[in-house]
Amino acid sequence: MKRITTLVCLLAVSCVMFAGSKPKEPLRQVKYETTIDCKNCVKKVTENVSFEKGVKDLKAELSDKTVTIVYSPEKTDTLKLANAIRKLGYSAKVLEDAPVK
Repeated sequence: MKRITTLVCLLAVSCVMFAGSKPKEPLRQVKYETTIDCKNCVKKVTENVSFEKGVKDLKAELSDKTVTIVYSPEKTDTLKLANAIRKLGYSAKVLEDAPVK
């Protein structure tokens, strides 16, 4: 009987914990215009910014000098990501920020 009571209590506590959790925000995608100008710049941005908190995917394009990042808005935002790019010595101007489809 003690085991059943304990099991019921644990089940009730877990239900209360999960009932209060808010739904996750959908991933977002931001595109930055940057001053990258060579393959090493692309490599530097890719290797460093990919490990920022909340980054799910990153593509740096040398042809149009852009960096596109898919990120979790619960963990980061466009300003923090832009600062991570700027910290490497490149500009970062937001061109587009939208939910991932």
